[in-house]
Amino acid sequence: MIVRLMTPIGMRYEEAYLKAFPFDKLVEGMMSPHMPEETAEIMIETIKQGVQANVIINNRAGGNAPLIAQKVAETFLQGSKQ
Repeated sequence: MIVRLMTPIGMRYEEAYLKAFPFDKLVEGMMSPHMPEETAEIMIETIKQGVQANVIINNRAGGNAPLIAQKVAETFLQGSKQ
């Protein structure tokens, strides 16, 4: 299973790039509000089914891919403990 977090729905590539540049922080209002939770849920469900979950995150998904990954990982860890 591959999940790709890319340009927000309804936003053109160029617009997302300009909003996110220089990709050094999360951009308020750019990332879908429930993206970390929804991504973590997908990961948890695929793992329960014995499938490897791979998540690819682009800076255009919210401004800074490593910070988005950290949010997804924190949410995943909280959800997997339940």
